[in-house]
Amino acid sequence: MQEEILAFLETLEYGTLALCQNNLPYSLPINFVTLNGCLYFHGSKKGRKVDVIKANANASFSAVKAYSIIASYMSSKDGLACPATQFFKSAIIDGKIEIVQDIQEKIDALNALMCKLQSEGGYKDLNDPVYSKAIAGTNVFKLTPTNANLKLKFGQMLSKERFNMIIEHLEKRGTKEDMQTIKLMKENRC
Repeated sequence: MQEEILAFLETLEYGTLALCQNNLPYSLPINFVTLNGCLYFHGSKKGRKVDVIKANANASFSAVKAYSIIASYMSSKDGLACPATQFFKSAIIDGKIEIVQDIQEKIDALNALMCKLQSEGGYKDLNDPVYSKAIAGTNVFKLTPTNANLKLKFGQMLSKERFNMIIEHLEKRGTKEDMQTIKLMKENRC
């Protein structure tokens, strides 16, 4: 997976995993972590997710970070609703899922997930024998990417007039999110 995508994913807590069985889609929100270019998540040893993955290992994962809502009047003076939108950054990763069998790989993935979601610590490392039974009773899933894309929507293709109009409105509204959106708009301008 590309470094930019990995760095983006590490800023997010959860994404949506999309699976399919018998031509029926199934999607679910999951906490995840990236490790060695793959995506890891955990779950129960039984249930629909496990059944679907065992039947079809193909998967798609998406994660998004929403930025400013762009009201229609921010980029157009015609009074129509059509220009209303939201700026965002998203990643979509397609690949194959496997249930991790190697105990140390499971431990490493769970440690990485804990470090990501509880960075302040305050827990024993999962290599501690106290976790042996819990780790044995938990599935760790590994999504190995076959394709990964990052999508940015920050008004890159807008005319200079509309682009500047949006910046003016965001500056006027002035939220912290708006200021970050302006920064990203300027950084990603074509």
